[in-house]
Amino acid sequence: MKRARLIKIIAIVVAVLLVLYGGLSVYGAHEAMEIPRLPLEENVSPASVGLAYQDVSFGSRDDNVVLRGWYLPAESDYAIIIVHGGFQNRLDDAVNTLELARDLVAEGYDILLFDLRGRGESEGKGQALSNIERDIGGAVDYLIAESYPSERIYIIGFCSGAAAACIFASQNSVGALVLDGCFADVYNMVANQAALMGIPQFLVDFFTPGVFWMCRTIYDFELVNAQEVVADVSCPIFFIHEENDELISLEEMELLFELSTHPANQFWKVPDAEHSQSYKTHPAEYIDRVDGFFAGLD
Repeated sequence: MKRARLIKIIAIVVAVLLVLYGGLSVYGAHEAMEIPRLPLEENVSPASVGLAYQDVSFGSRDDNVVLRGWYLPAESDYAIIIVHGGFQNRLDDAVNTLELARDLVAEGYDILLFDLRGRGESEGKGQALSNIERDIGGAVDYLIAESYPSERIYIIGFCSGAAAACIFASQNSVGALVLDGCFADVYNMVANQAALMGIPQFLVDFFTPGVFWMCRTIYDFELVNAQEVVADVSCPIFFIHEENDELISLEEMELLFELSTHPANQFWKVPDAEHSQSYKTHPAEYIDRVDGFFAGLD
């Protein structure tokens, strides 16, 4: 009888632990995947920084979700798509994308600054590192329809937008990439975010398999790490790493640079700057280096 009772108690404890593990994994997947919509700041537009612009909308590739943004003309033969970070919108204040766009227009580049789905004014539901081919592909298709050849379309991505740009370019043709604060491995990014929140590493290690499994099961999420595909990117890449980045290590960015294959690739380690804030910290040098990188491709 005592043995049977012990087995029953153990079974109950195991069942409770499994339910707890599963519940926390579902919660973790929800927090990791679902991105709340961040509306655009009122009364802020390219006109706020003295730019002419057009409100534009276009369908995402394949599923035709309506994506919205601004087209900023410089009467150029080259266009730059700016891909914002995951929990941001086209007005990514961590980067200051609007003033970045203004300075790039001044250098003679046409700019497409748009909201990924579920962000800003774009339709759909925002999910982390999802619909990359569809959303960035829709932006590229829009510019191609406006008579820009793919080799004259450049992409600048920040944080998860950089990872998304890298993944997109590994399967699609564009002229060049600027990857600012690009994480090589999703797990490392999650672990670093958890550490900043005070979550012990052993808990991250314990729950990560369950969270990723729930991401696949509930959200049909397919994990692709930039380090796995960067070698397949055929265009030149400019890697930018901030010295004081608490989310992405110098070793990660150097790994991406080493794995990439184009001879025109460049790497800039930015002093006294935090994650994806090189432009904010060193605006003039940022523009000079990015423009120099693009100009050197001709």
